[in-house]
Amino acid sequence: MKYLQKQLPFIKGYSIAVIFSLSLLFIRVSKLDSIFFLFLIWNLFLACIPYAITTLLSFHELYKNRFLLAIGFISWLAFLPNAPYILTDLQHIRLSTLHSVWFDVLLILSFAINGLIIGFASLRSMQKFLSYHFSKKTVSFIIHTTLLLCGFGIYMGRILRWNSWDLLQNPMHILGDIFRRIISPIEHINTWAFTIGFGGFLIITYHLIRHYQKETI
Repeated sequence: MKYLQKQLPFIKGYSIAVIFSLSLLFIRVSKLDSIFFLFLIWNLFLACIPYAITTLLSFHELYKNRFLLAIGFISWLAFLPNAPYILTDLQHIRLSTLHSVWFDVLLILSFAINGLIIGFASLRSMQKFLSYHFSKKTVSFIIHTTLLLCGFGIYMGRILRWNSWDLLQNPMHILGDIFRRIISPIEHINTWAFTIGFGGFLIITYHLIRHYQKETI
């Protein structure tokens, strides 16, 4: 409960940010009579799942149990790429008209930033949970690797069109796609360029936010 109480100010502020995004979306729906961007609601819902998982692990300090933390971490990692994934929805701007393009930029960015915020919030919590069991260097390695894997997860979702649920429904097909890219990296250079690009962006952004928090506290 202490964890949840500490999170309440963030949850309240985040709720306001989400309401703002939803307001923009419904304004667009009513003005343009188009429901095209309603998928952003689903994408943001998926982005919130990692935060829900870390919140669940905080109850009764379940993260102190290594087995429960391992299960939670795997589930959390499977859904975490959904948080930054919304950034790639900016590709839909090409479908916007001259009259709606800037409103659409604001709309998608508001959802994308909310996705990043909730993703980084869950990442910060997971970092604390891992620190209970592992050294600072080990945790740092896990966090950086996780962010690079997020870059790869975004590629799997945006380019190959896999989603988190497919890990249960089509695990062999996903493993096949991954294996081919590992054994033939040169043939799939775009995969690794995409992964390092987005992964690097997430690492830099996360460190900037953490640095800012330390400087302002």
